[in-house]
Amino acid sequence: MARKRRKNVRKNNLYTPQRYDERTLHEEREYGVYWYSWLWRICRPVLIFLCSLLIVIGIVTMGWNKVYEKFLMPVDVNNTQPVRFTIESGTSISSIGSQLEKQQLLRNGTVFKYLVQFRGLTDSISYGTYNLSPSMDINAIIDELSSGSQTNERVITIIPGWTVEDIADYLFEEGAIATREEFLTLCEDATAFADASYPLKLAQDAGTLEGRKYQLEGYLAPDTYRVFRSADARSIINTLIAQTNTVVDSVYYSDHVSYYVDSEGVTHEVEQFESTLTMDETIILASMIEKEAGKTSDYAKVSAVFHNRLQAGWKLESDPTATYLSGVNKLALTDEETQAQNAYNTYVIDGLPIGPICNPSAAAIEAALYPDMEYIQQGYMYFCAKEPTSGELAFSITLEEHEANVAQYRPLWEEYDRRQASSSEAEE
Repeated sequence: MARKRRKNVRKNNLYTPQRYDERTLHEEREYGVYWYSWLWRICRPVLIFLCSLLIVIGIVTMGWNKVYEKFLMPVDVNNTQPVRFTIESGTSISSIGSQLEKQQLLRNGTVFKYLVQFRGLTDSISYGTYNLSPSMDINAIIDELSSGSQTNERVITIIPGWTVEDIADYLFEEGAIATREEFLTLCEDATAFADASYPLKLAQDAGTLEGRKYQLEGYLAPDTYRVFRSADARSIINTLIAQTNTVVDSVYYSDHVSYYVDSEGVTHEVEQFESTLTMDETIILASMIEKEAGKTSDYAKVSAVFHNRLQAGWKLESDPTATYLSGVNKLALTDEETQAQNAYNTYVIDGLPIGPICNPSAAAIEAALYPDMEYIQQGYMYFCAKEPTSGELAFSITLEEHEANVAQYRPLWEEYDRRQASSSEAEE
């Protein structure tokens, strides 16, 4: 009996090897595997975020390295040989950038200009002579050029599309000239300034400046300049005219090549346009393009329309030429305004106006020389403004298409003119 009892006790014992193994496995599952799963649920999104962050940082770093190598890094990090670099008084920021690039002290003059403006150092670039080197990056060069005192200079900015009168108003408001009348009188006669600009001298020698309201219109290059505070109107005009030489050179003597990619992905060189216009006529056309196009992407297209009309012997019928002398500033012109009898109004004269109607940018001069060849070949003959504040233009080949565009958009022009007139009256 005793032996049988011991057998039963052993049989009912809760801690038999089999029961012990089952309990141990249960505890491991309850406190081991489940605990690891809970930890993984927390760590998994963190790890995914960190991996994504590393990928983004890698992409941004790679992009930055590409930009830095192409535009910002030193031209030659191992070349510490000093190079003397001189900035003359009145030199524009664009010219300084071009000179630095030409002397192989930085990689891109245009990036220099925008970086100076972005850092708010336009007023701090000093004239004088500096010791620079190809081992300096663009920011080090800017820091060096902006380290001097500017108490004797002022910064002036001439906007593309401004007329001589706009420039006179601006300079007078800035306190750069004593009276606007003196500036305008000097701009009426190119005799005293022609020797400072070879494009102006060519026009004077050809006798084409006669009859213009301002003989210097079109030859005062838009840009940002540093001038002495003591500079008078004549000195400022000389500075603007001298910059015109640089602008014209950059357009006329650059290697201009255009390409297009066909439907099969093959790149082709575009046939270059052979302009028959003189340099003065090109500047006149550029001034019209500057006034007509609201976006630089349309400059070459507007140029193509004008070239097509010149080739066909049509009147150019440009609204800004009709209002140049009157100073009227609106989009929907009346028949009386378009039929004003003067040598600038291309609604009543054949060909180009007698002179420029504003001071054009380098981009507009380039467009005058190199119109959009697709628009040339397809025969675009018309354009008009769309919604005024968008700056967009509607181009058309036929008169019917053009008249439909005018009918669609003219109410928008008239409403815009009414708002502008009301705003002007409120200011007065």
